[in-house]
Amino acid sequence: MKIRDLLERIPYTMVSGSDETEVTGISRDNRRAVPGDLFICTTGARFDTHDAAVMEKLFAEGVKVFVTDKETVTMEGAVIVRVKNTREAGAYIYAAWYRHPADQLLMIGITGSKGKTTTTHMLAEVLRTGGHNVGTIGTNGAIIAGKVYELSNTTPESNEVQMYLRQMVNAGCDTAVIEVSSQGMKQHRVDGFVFDYGILMNIQEGDHIGPNEHESFEDYMFCKAQLLNHSKNALIHGDDPYYERVMQYVTVPVERFGADPSYDFHAEAIEKTFDEKEDLPGIAFHVGGKIEDSFWINLPGAFNVWNALAAIAVAAHEQIPRCAMKQALANIHIKGRADIVYKGKFSVCVDFAHNGASTWNHLQALREFRPKRLICVFGADGNRSKGRRYGMGEAAGKLADFSIVTSGHNRWETFEQILADTEVGLHKAEHPNYIAIKNRKEAIRYAIEHAEDGDLITIIGLGHESWQEEMGVKTPYSDTEYVQELVQELGL
Repeated sequence: MKIRDLLERIPYTMVSGSDETEVTGISRDNRRAVPGDLFICTTGARFDTHDAAVMEKLFAEGVKVFVTDKETVTMEGAVIVRVKNTREAGAYIYAAWYRHPADQLLMIGITGSKGKTTTTHMLAEVLRTGGHNVGTIGTNGAIIAGKVYELSNTTPESNEVQMYLRQMVNAGCDTAVIEVSSQGMKQHRVDGFVFDYGILMNIQEGDHIGPNEHESFEDYMFCKAQLLNHSKNALIHGDDPYYERVMQYVTVPVERFGADPSYDFHAEAIEKTFDEKEDLPGIAFHVGGKIEDSFWINLPGAFNVWNALAAIAVAAHEQIPRCAMKQALANIHIKGRADIVYKGKFSVCVDFAHNGASTWNHLQALREFRPKRLICVFGADGNRSKGRRYGMGEAAGKLADFSIVTSGHNRWETFEQILADTEVGLHKAEHPNYIAIKNRKEAIRYAIEHAEDGDLITIIGLGHESWQEEMGVKTPYSDTEYVQELVQELGL
């Protein structure tokens, strides 16, 4: 493919060589570049591939085309292209390489501190029930035609985004629903196209602020707002406490959803329900504004009303039949999200809650199952904000009847370090009731072997994930699979 075709949608300057040059591949990892590649130089947190030694080594190995955003070493015979920002340009280059698959899809992006995954799957299921062929990209992986591809990040790098969008088109999809993280926006992972719909669910303070993420809460809000600015239709949860602050960064018209009757889509008459026969909670509510109708979702937790309302708003714009919306929302199942993986004399739930706010919301929601006791097995992540540990500990101490603190993704920290911080939160409860069991399998076994009739055990922190990381090593592991193995072993 010619350089000029890869750069057709962005401005660029030829520092040396010709944009008629053909390339046979694209790379931005100097360890994986091969002869014939166009190499995208990138400035990272610890390493900059604009470095002369890196470029000269790649050139000697047969890489002749470089895209840069700063002055670099000159090499006779090399083709060097200058752009404003190589991360942004890279997204457009990969989009062109994969023949702009987003042009053939209804593109929907969802961001927010919480609720991205649930809303993504709710909306995807509503659209599928309404006749669309939908692919998704997010925390639970890239899901295309029933096949799941695991991802390292909620929003993968732009080369993966474009690759999976192309796979969707090839598989016959007409719609893509993508979870868009603040880091995804900051690092231009979803540049290269415009979203048809951008949805901002909420903003919460405390997460993702640090040297390798966002330098400030303002930067975090700014990056969240950019999804709306890169969308043809923007929707935002108008009740969010940070609504006014985030709106200072929004430059496009928005529709609001939430509780206020003045919003374009609002929910009212919210009522928790409980199916006595099935022992299952749910929520009924009425939607007003641009549509008028009543809905019911088969999930606990009032916060799920807003997730569902966002899905309903997009579905209404796309003229999905009401019967399809209702059918989909009444039968939602999301792997690793309030996921009941065993039900007998007691029940076991697996969830991805991994900070204070999500743990608090999750445990409150599980009370709607009316358990005899609520048992929480959890482990906070290592090498992440200590606020997560304090928050998870406080939520478990105040809302669970009994907690077992165990290992999560300890990464490069010891269990003892993480436990000490978690206990700070636990002891904010008046009478915290907990024990610590370092090994996650042993902690789950203890909870199940000591369960009483009517108990609900929730295992949180890893959710859908299929590995556990300790001391930098990822070991294959699944909470769901281990629970299923254990109950079979115990003959439950």
